[in-house]
Amino acid sequence: MTLQLARVHRFTLRIPDPFDFSKTVSKPAGWHWATPRETFEGGTLWTGITIGEIVFGLKMSARGNRVSVAVYGESPLREGQAAQLESEVRSGIGADEDLAGFYQFARTDPVLSIAVDHLSGMRIGMFDDIFGDTILAILLQMAPMSRSNRMMDAVLEHYGTTISFDGKQVTLWPRPAYIAGVDPVDLREKAKIGYRAERLVQAAEYLTIHPLSLKELSALHEEEAVKKLTEIPGVGPYSAGIILGTLPVDVWSVVILSELFLQKTPANPREEIKEVVSKLTARWGKWRWFAFVYVLNDLEYLAKAYHLSRVT
Repeated sequence: MTLQLARVHRFTLRIPDPFDFSKTVSKPAGWHWATPRETFEGGTLWTGITIGEIVFGLKMSARGNRVSVAVYGESPLREGQAAQLESEVRSGIGADEDLAGFYQFARTDPVLSIAVDHLSGMRIGMFDDIFGDTILAILLQMAPMSRSNRMMDAVLEHYGTTISFDGKQVTLWPRPAYIAGVDPVDLREKAKIGYRAERLVQAAEYLTIHPLSLKELSALHEEEAVKKLTEIPGVGPYSAGIILGTLPVDVWSVVILSELFLQKTPANPREEIKEVVSKLTARWGKWRWFAFVYVLNDLEYLAKAYHLSRVT
């Protein structure tokens, strides 16, 4: 079923410089903003988010550092929803990130200085959607990116929420209560996600009973936040790193990061993850997530200056 939405609100956000709207919402590595099934064309993004259990369509564009947002819904906004929407979009666009501070730090590093100059204005952003992030994290486990993308598309195709507005269709991540009621066998067969089907249903069941938010987790020490996330079935330390925005290194990225920053190709990548994470955490400190995102989104450009055995 496709939900038909009409425009119910609009607002404008002023984002601090440096800011590049296109690089922020459509990152060079192909990372989506809110859902893989959104559309970015001609400088305009058609996407959607969920506030509670209510879905909204968003049409976003920018002139300089002013982002215009048209909001589409099934009914007029309730009290407080406008403020919630503005807060969520502001967070998703990374409006309050200290990007200037990161750039000052990055320009002391020969590799990061290349990335920040090339991707100037790309803000990171983060949504408070633990289940959406959990789906992404589980589907990224033990699979090449092409396979993960196919699995994400299949989950959205069969279980996502499709909305129609402004002549576009967008499909949003399913809610945990919905996936909690799905038979894992059905999920496995329809979406072709293998063993991840059981993990996804178990994670949905857990989050339906024990809802979590990034705001709640951000108030905790990192170790405690990771502990809470790893209580979700199917979420280990690597997946928790993706959700929290720390330093989620796997057997693929450990080779690239080691070659770029430690000048060596790991002989046993899986066994060297802990050492590489430790060294880069000490090197980057509070900027490790920013550094990680910038490097992964600038690999093709960095490969022109550095030998990267995993980038062709």
